[in-house]
Parts: sequence; structure tokens; C-alpha cells
Amino acid sequence: MKEAIGLFRAFRDLHPEKYHERLPRCLYAARWRSGSIPEGYSRKYFGIRALAGLTAEYPSGFHEVEKIFDPESQHPDAFCTEEELQEHLNAVRDILKDENKLADKRLVRESSLVGEYSTYPVLHKEHTFPVFDTKFRKAAFLVYISESYFRRSKDGGIGRGAPEFLYAVVIFEKRNGVWREIETSVLGQT
Repeated sequence: MKEAIGLFRAFRDLHPEKYHERLPRCLYAARWRSGSIPEGYSRKYFGIRALAGLTAEYPSGFHEVEKIFDPESQHPDAFCTEEELQEHLNAVRDILKDENKLADKRLVRESSLVGEYSTYPVLHKEHTFPVFDTKFRKAAFLVYISESYFRRSKDGGIGRGAPEFLYAVVIFEKRNGVWREIETSVLGQT
């Protein structure tokens, strides 16, 4: 567990300072996503000769991402189940129904077409539990990132904008007791 906590703390994406002390609601999935490190990366970084990728099973009792990402529980609202994420997206969509909230530039932005608005994107990230080598000197995990937003047209109709997705493998190496990111490769995106 200590190595997984250290690894994700080293992953620059998880620093609350980036978000001015408060992480956005539902930024992270509450549970680990399943997935395997692609074969080429398994061969290159872990020396696996089989025609298969590596998959890690999270340790018993650590199925919740928050226990690894935020062991001090400083950002409980940043972790959401699928149902909670959907409720959050519905609440963001409903902002566009409230005429008073349309004037609040922190919540929505007006498009270049007068009378049309959109919400700011809702960023959501899912991670696989990391795969470690036997000496805890190399590690890899997958990250899935989605961005969703909603639009309101001049006639008041509200629809969901096309969501954006990105899927990447992240490789770390431990040097002098410190985890360092050595490669991030996008495996797919829309």
C-alpha cells in the first residue's frame, strides 16, 4: 500500500494545488477500473515475454481509490461512484435551466452566438490499480479521462455536448527512493 500511495502522490495529476486547494466534485472514480497494461509496455518495462499484458488486482480491503489517493480524507467529494457521477452531471445540466445562474460566469459561459450557453467541462478520471515489478522499482497503470459538458440553445433546449475521452498508460520508475514518471503514452482519444 505504501508504494501505491507514494506512486500516485508522485503522479503530478493528483496534486490539489493545481485546483487551488479544493479538488472538483467527482474528479475521480471511487473504485479502481479494470484493465491491463498493453503487451508492448509489459515487454519493454517489465521484461514479460508472453503475448499478454499485465493486470494488477488491488489488495484486499483497498478497492476504494480514496484509500490510496487521499488516505487523510481531505477531499472526500472528489471521489464518486457511477451513480454519484450521474447525479453530479444532472446537477450541472440543470444549471442551464436556471435563468439566474446563466449570468454567473463561474458556472456557465456564453458562446459566441448570443443567447447560447454551455457549462464548463466536468472532468472525471478512472485509474487501474498499478502493476509493480517484484522489486518495486517499476510500476505502470492506466488512466481513463473524460470531459462532459452541456449546451443550451437560444430556444432554451438543453443537450449534452459530445464527451471527450482519453486513455493512456503511465510508467514510473523508482530512483533513489523517489517515484518518477518516465513515460506516458496516449492509447486512444476522441
